[in-house]
Amino acid sequence: MMTLIHTDHNNLRFMYETNPARFPMPVLFLLLVALLPYSSFAQSVQKPKLKVVPLNDKVYVHITYGLYQNEAVPSNGLIINTKDGVVLVDTGWDTDSIADNTQQILQWVKDNLHKPVRLCIATHAHGDRVGGTGALQRAGVRVVSTPLTAKNSIKEGYPSPEGILPSDTTFTIGGEPIRCYFPGEGHTSDNIVVYLPNQRILHGGCLVKSVGAFGMGFLGDANLAEWGNSIRNVMTKFGKARIVIPGHDEWSDTKALEHTLNLLAKHLANKK
Repeated sequence: MMTLIHTDHNNLRFMYETNPARFPMPVLFLLLVALLPYSSFAQSVQKPKLKVVPLNDKVYVHITYGLYQNEAVPSNGLIINTKDGVVLVDTGWDTDSIADNTQQILQWVKDNLHKPVRLCIATHAHGDRVGGTGALQRAGVRVVSTPLTAKNSIKEGYPSPEGILPSDTTFTIGGEPIRCYFPGEGHTSDNIVVYLPNQRILHGGCLVKSVGAFGMGFLGDANLAEWGNSIRNVMTKFGKARIVIPGHDEWSDTKALEHTLNLLAKHLANKK
């Protein structure tokens, strides 16, 4: 009779690598099966490095990766190159203790644009938007948000941005007007969008779903009853946007707004 002694996967691997002759073929098969999930898990949690994609000579999309349901998921933010320095829309997808993504953004700006980062606008209080707040503040970068996002950031365990943004405001940095607008609740109670009128670029954040999305994503803090109204408010205000950047995955034009409404309608219909 063959008896297998219980041990963990690291011990099994060590025993096989140091003395493979001890393992008959049936035992070797069981060993490989036991180690396979751990090997797959180790590979699945690897996050890609920062990607930066130019939209034109002034605006870039920064793409950082976080882990969601054991998958590396891309998160989109903006890098706006103005005459007086750089403005970020959203931090990298980080935790307060590990801010490697936001550090990569700062390094990319230094190496490629050779200008200081003046400001970061946080669009809501989730880790893919405010996770790098502490790293930016330690680097001397102002991080601003609405008062509600500042309050919610503390609840989520992140340092607070400066909660100074009204629900609809436009300011200019280095000749580039930037409009921050709260259209109503949706993905969260505090989600805002950021519009660059000179570029006709809309950063929808996680309120807006990519045209490639098949579902609504994380809904733990969502207001499904108001999400549709909020998207329609965005369509009314920024229907002439040339490029619409969703919070995650590929970007397009205002079709992303229509697609978000369609996904929401399907989701609500499936709940009935």
